[in-house]
Amino acid sequence: MPVRARKPTTFEAQPHLARLVEKVHDSASVAVLADDDIVYVARVHTVRIMSVNITVGTRFPAYATSMGRVLLAGLPGQEADERLERAPVRPLTPFTLVDAAALAEAVARARRDGHALVDQELEEGLRSIAVPVHDRTGRVVAAVNVSTHASRGTPDDVRRAVLPALLSAAAAIEEDLAVVTERVRLAIP
Repeated sequence: MPVRARKPTTFEAQPHLARLVEKVHDSASVAVLADDDIVYVARVHTVRIMSVNITVGTRFPAYATSMGRVLLAGLPGQEADERLERAPVRPLTPFTLVDAAALAEAVARARRDGHALVDQELEEGLRSIAVPVHDRTGRVVAAVNVSTHASRGTPDDVRRAVLPALLSAAAAIEEDLAVVTERVRLAIP
């Protein structure tokens, strides 16, 4: 009997997010895809930079978030395009991408680059960068991000300052996820 792919939980992600936040001095989160939204499964915050309080279970539209774009980019075949076509896309800020072709290109860029950066599309003043978290088979099962205030530098500054630490945190979460999955596999008779 094959072991069902696991998604990271707060238990697996929290220590890695805490170390990431210590390095970058900005909030970090892990989310999974649920229908057309992302759902937060772990979070460590520094200072609150959003007008809403994000906790485990908070949902946001995938199309307007860095984690959502990374998760959509990890879907097989045309599934990302299908989800974007059916999602109720609307401008959340003056910067939100709402054009279908632009959104499809943003997801394709995330797939190509291995990360997504969203600049003030979910909330004005908020910039976030995300990378995928893979299970032991290579399937994208979650995304991890860092959120910062847009005044702290350009998008390229954020990539240079945050992306290496973000990739390292994602790799550490993947390692823990693989160990837990292997233990579950071994426990199944």
